[in-house]
Amino acid sequence: MIVDATTLATLRAAMLPMDGSIADHAEPILAAVADAVPAAARPALGYVDLTAGSCLLPMAFAAAGARRVVVNDVAARSVVAARALFLGAPLDAAMLQQACAGRLPRRPHRPSFHIVADHLMAPTAALFDRLFHAEAPSAEAASLRYLALLFVLGFADPDDGFRILMTHDPAQLRADRETDWSAFLARLDAGAAPLAAARTALVAAQSVLRTPGPARRVLHADMQDIAAGLDYTAPCLVAVNPPTNGVDEYLIDDQILHGLIANRQVPLARAHEDAATFWRRRVVAALTPLPRGTLYLVWGGDGAMDAQACYAVWSRFGDAVHQAQVPLGPDRMALWGVFRRR
Repeated sequence: MIVDATTLATLRAAMLPMDGSIADHAEPILAAVADAVPAAARPALGYVDLTAGSCLLPMAFAAAGARRVVVNDVAARSVVAARALFLGAPLDAAMLQQACAGRLPRRPHRPSFHIVADHLMAPTAALFDRLFHAEAPSAEAASLRYLALLFVLGFADPDDGFRILMTHDPAQLRADRETDWSAFLARLDAGAAPLAAARTALVAAQSVLRTPGPARRVLHADMQDIAAGLDYTAPCLVAVNPPTNGVDEYLIDDQILHGLIANRQVPLARAHEDAATFWRRRVVAALTPLPRGTLYLVWGGDGAMDAQACYAVWSRFGDAVHQAQVPLGPDRMALWGVFRRR
């Protein structure tokens, strides 16, 4: 692989948790890239991730010492993670404790509880505000904001996401016969305690990234708007994996997180294009400007288009160096691959 298993585990512990992420398949993907890029060429490798998501793959290439790493996503939650992981400073325990206790000054903001009272309780929202809106040097502030986001994510049910609170009375939630709130209430009772482990994981991941700080770039844009203007100097690997639904705040969970980040209620939004058109337009925009010989990593088949239709788009621009199927059910599969631009 590009990095060893121990390093990858360190990075995985700090990544942004996301459902249905290609991060679940990082090991075979990194092994495929290692086969495609000779060991002697890897220190010169540039890595561009146009939809970084959990940030695990760009972290892996930064830990491997890639010459430069570009991290982009249209989703605000992923950008908060990327700014902490790639541009943030290791946060010491004392500063975290000060922030949790409310001893750091905070920039003006609307109390987050006013935005998320349907899904989170007042103590949770208040602690989020102490961290996310703390006034600190920019690199430390980036780390505090990511920890605030991870803290809130701890209250989402693994299967149902952020559930609606019909009451803010813990006793009534414990007595609820229709919904099991035990994990939610245990997290509530833990207060700021889980943040200590999250800080340790974040600092550990930041410490193993070998790509020099000035060679790390974090962007927040639609991939089709920036792809043509990026540097793909060889050797280079470009990850192209546009969101299937063509929307950002399409899901309630996204709306909650992005509302917290924006410090306002963020309305749900649909793309004007159908999902297949949205996907094709962005893949074509990303692959068209790549110089001949550039490697690109792609994933598809689990969204608006089946794997065969996705492959037809990818193969218009290059030849497969490696591809693998991921079964999704009796009649469906996802497909990922590493291609070389023709």
